[in-house]
Amino acid sequence: MKRILPHICLDLAVIFLVLWIIDRINGPMNMLGRDVFKIPLLAFLLLVIVESVLWIRDQRK
Repeated sequence: MKRILPHICLDLAVIFLVLWIIDRINGPMNMLGRDVFKIPLLAFLLLVIVESVLWIRDQRK
């Protein structure tokens, strides 16, 4: 589980990041809802991506 969890987190974060970008480009779709949700989501996604990349790098050493 320790080896696959960072990859799952990274995959989910990238998916949500793509949805956030699509939502920014095409506002009428309103995929992610209100603006108050978007900034914390972006912060979370960036942190998860950084954490996952660092964790994967440490496991390969």
